[in-house]
Amino acid sequence: MKDALFPGVARMDISGHSVSVIRLIVIVALALLHSGCGSKTSPAGGSSGAVAGPSSNVTPASSATSGEPIFYQNRAQTGLPRVKLWLGSKETSAELCYTVTQIATGLMHRQSIGENETMFFVFGGPGERSFYMRNVPFDIDVAYIDTEGVIREIVRLKAKDEQGVPSKSDQIQYVLEAAPDYFTKNGLGPGTLIATDKGSLKQVLAPLAQLR
Repeated sequence: MKDALFPGVARMDISGHSVSVIRLIVIVALALLHSGCGSKTSPAGGSSGAVAGPSSNVTPASSATSGEPIFYQNRAQTGLPRVKLWLGSKETSAELCYTVTQIATGLMHRQSIGENETMFFVFGGPGERSFYMRNVPFDIDVAYIDTEGVIREIVRLKAKDEQGVPSKSDQIQYVLEAAPDYFTKNGLGPGTLIATDKGSLKQVLAPLAQLR
């Protein structure tokens, strides 16, 4: 698996150990994981799946069977922050994921997604992204978005499919999940510019990212 799927984590001090050593261990561990409706790292199920902040101490649990670190929750996420987005001329209030746990969990353990519901993932920089559908029992459409906030491509993720669907571009910094055909019905596609009601994604949301 390419490191680009989950390229790095926030800088952390852990019990006085060398940050570089801890970072290496985390990168190697993450390279073994898939992200569920979230992104492959799992840290975004459906992807859905992004990362914990610079001042956060992220202590992953371990799988009882494989011993691999687990960053996603074992229940559906609730109480996520929301952000108002403009998708071209279309407005949406999206759930926002920017910490490792939020991104790794994504839409996991939910039973459905409304036709106008959206979830937005923020990474700290450009990269190849790959989302999958662990613990997500319904299909979704996913937009891979570049550093300037422009949709590069839209892909369909199938219910419970744990085979990640990677982006064709390595310049993807944001990901938007929605119900099947949401983008088509609203006249959205490659080339559509996405921004917040307060400014560009780069200005408003990129600084929040805790996962590179």
